[in-house]
Amino acid sequence: MRRLAICLLLVVALLGQGLPLYAHKNVEVTGLGYFKNRNLTGRLAFLRDVIPGEELDVSALEDSAFLILEQMKREGDLKPTVEGTFTSGDVVTTARWVENYSVQLPANFTAEHATFLLLPGVSYFYESITVAGVDAIPKEQVDRYFMAGGALYHRESARVFTHANFERRVGRVLGALEDLGYRDARAVSGDSDLNDATGAVQASVVIDQGVLHRVGQAEGILLKEDGSTQEVRDLKSEGVLFTQDWQQDQVRDLRHEAYTAGYPDVRVTVETDPGKLNAAGELMRDVRLNVILGEKVTYTGVRFEGDETTRRTVLEPRVVMQTGAPLNLLEVRETRRELMGLGIFKEVDVAYEPEAGTEREVVYSLAEGMRKELRLLGGWGSYEQARVGLGWEQRSPWGTAHRYNANVKKSVKSTEVDATYSVPYVFGSDVTGYAKAEHREREEISYDYTTQGVAFGASTYLSQPGILLTAEYGFSDEDADRDNDELFDSKDSATVGSVMLRASYDRRDNFLTPSSGYQLFASYKFANQALGGNVDFQKIEVGGSYHLPLTGSMVLHLGLRTGAIVSAGDASDHIPFVERFFMGGEDTVRGYREGEASPLDDAGNEIGAEAYVLTNIELEQRVMSDLSLVLFYDGLYNSLDGFYEQGTEHLFSVGLGIRYQTVVGPVRLEYGYNPDRRKDDTSGTLHLSVGFPF
Repeated sequence: MRRLAICLLLVVALLGQGLPLYAHKNVEVTGLGYFKNRNLTGRLAFLRDVIPGEELDVSALEDSAFLILEQMKREGDLKPTVEGTFTSGDVVTTARWVENYSVQLPANFTAEHATFLLLPGVSYFYESITVAGVDAIPKEQVDRYFMAGGALYHRESARVFTHANFERRVGRVLGALEDLGYRDARAVSGDSDLNDATGAVQASVVIDQGVLHRVGQAEGILLKEDGSTQEVRDLKSEGVLFTQDWQQDQVRDLRHEAYTAGYPDVRVTVETDPGKLNAAGELMRDVRLNVILGEKVTYTGVRFEGDETTRRTVLEPRVVMQTGAPLNLLEVRETRRELMGLGIFKEVDVAYEPEAGTEREVVYSLAEGMRKELRLLGGWGSYEQARVGLGWEQRSPWGTAHRYNANVKKSVKSTEVDATYSVPYVFGSDVTGYAKAEHREREEISYDYTTQGVAFGASTYLSQPGILLTAEYGFSDEDADRDNDELFDSKDSATVGSVMLRASYDRRDNFLTPSSGYQLFASYKFANQALGGNVDFQKIEVGGSYHLPLTGSMVLHLGLRTGAIVSAGDASDHIPFVERFFMGGEDTVRGYREGEASPLDDAGNEIGAEAYVLTNIELEQRVMSDLSLVLFYDGLYNSLDGFYEQGTEHLFSVGLGIRYQTVVGPVRLEYGYNPDRRKDDTSGTLHLSVGFPF
């Protein structure tokens, strides 16, 4: 039954990826294997719209052949061949199209069924690239514009050569030179030697880098509506690199200044002189930016069109403009971002009424987004194994821009049900308030537990410096059912009333598969009887991760976490067993199953720690763009009390792993070995899981 469920989930997931079911029931593509055939068949989906009946006319058939040929060329088959077999009753007609497309069928031809057979050709790929004339960019970086890096090996499919992408990649090199100030860089010649037997391509290009451009005298000229000069401003940029980025920055700053003053129609033009060479052989160019202000405009009000289901009392507080003030386009755009931030519109367009004049009303056209969504949830972990479930979300019930969601999740080891109701922009602020309820039952190695409760909280994101803050009050029942509760005295059943504070700061380049950057987090939980529970304790956790690329294909990952739970009273009376720290598993210490890397009682049962320090070190070597080998070390210090004064132990694991990158994160197969294990510990554990570990 479990295998059947997993197969069904796989089918749904594939359909969710957008695999076409059909393009037209009388058209099929063959010759490239199942998935590629379906992909190309899907590209013929236009036939559903252009063919009203069962008959296929010559236009649809010729267009299909042309589309298939062009798609094959984009995938590196520069000399593709397609054979078409068309049936109409008992009559069978064939036609062949090759790389140089030409019409093959008579003008009045029709068919009832069409099969396009793609004959295998040679797939061309970059074998080598030679770029001459560039010394402002390191050779390794220049080569990356043509041949993918970041791995020891790349499949031929990742090095596809086409004449079009060769020209685009030359253009990228020229763009990179322009960004460095070489504005006259140009390609002198380019050549590609194609091996028609193997598909290997030896490409070469000669580039004239040109001289370095710098800014001489730079002025901003503010012009009145009648064309007279209002102000001449020195931009104080002499000697800086004259790049497109610098020019765009100056134009943007002058335009934004005019927007703030109420000139929405401002235009900025740029004039440059030919320049003169300085003693260093660099070209110094004078730049003049003409700011044509236009007429000053007053903001007279706002109007919302479309999506009548959303209450205007929800939209109006998002408006940051003031009636009677100058019309500031920056504020108009900020209001649009605020409206999009409600999460209930797929698009918000802006117009003005009238389109010109000294007084204008701002009109926002609202396109309603998806309001109800049912999602299939799934995952895999070595301990819980298959995780499946359903998630329901409704956005803006009753036109309030609120949202609620409910999830039901089931695995081999746990059952979870939760629901959350959230309210954005509480009291007109950037704070989101929420209420949630949850129920969880879970089987651990040596005990089972059940938790259920409610929580009320608020969160906000500080864009500067980029910190997410959350404050939450929670009330819950926490019950542990231990195999042997006589050897270790603990609070197995507790009612917890608490306040939780959390903060996180994320500067990773990718939260699914980070290769650079860092992340920091901290949480503080204060439980007290005055908050409605029957226990008193404090629980603190802080940590972070750092990701450093060592070479183009090797990345160092570092993680550090620590936590402690303390109480002014007796720990056995005030620290719930469920709140203790149970380390071990695919995301902590990988030589152990989940929860096994915790302190043990005399019978070998896990009893959890009151304090810990966890260190993770990984060296990831990308073998291919989506496949990596990982060498890791996981080290853990546990303590039976929150101050490391008794029962401290050190556990660690070393191991190897393989990772395959997917759209939902890496699929990980890892083995952790325990060199210095305790009496009852296993020698190691094999984990299969999804997601980055820390």
